[in-house]
Amino acid sequence: MVTKQTAQDLLARMARNWPEAVTPTAELMMRIYRLNDLAFENASRETARHGLSFTEFEVLAALRSAAPPFEATPTELYSAILISSGGLTKVLAALERRRLVGRVKDTSDRRSLRVRLTPAGKRLAEETMAEVLEVDGDLLAGALSKTEMAALIASLRKLLLAVERGGRSQKTGK
Repeated sequence: MVTKQTAQDLLARMARNWPEAVTPTAELMMRIYRLNDLAFENASRETARHGLSFTEFEVLAALRSAAPPFEATPTELYSAILISSGGLTKVLAALERRRLVGRVKDTSDRRSLRVRLTPAGKRLAEETMAEVLEVDGDLLAGALSKTEMAALIASLRKLLLAVERGGRSQKTGK
């Protein structure tokens, strides 16, 4: 089994061989990417235990997050989980075959169908989410105090709000 290098290992190698690339931005982004990879691997293992791909779980969770009767349009779903419409079609078909979601007429647009979470889908979403949160908690256990966790959440909220509002580089205009 090949062990992945830690973010610290990768940054140390960069510092030795390409020191000008080790900036605060590079350090932050590398650590964010690595944490994302570890959390994704962790959550994917847990969702697989429930017979779900991570994307299927994301769909169920997005629907469970909607107001009762826990439904959304396909457009709302693929925007919420960042998947292509073609990819979403395959995921929805698989979830429908398992009777975890169903299609209902859109009352505001009779040409459209909404996706609705079934009671079985709701139960599976809730069970899986509880276990994903537990393994995520285990992943982070002991790393940060409650005060440090609150400070990190506040910092990430501030950072994401700025970036999501279009924090663009002044140099490139991108």
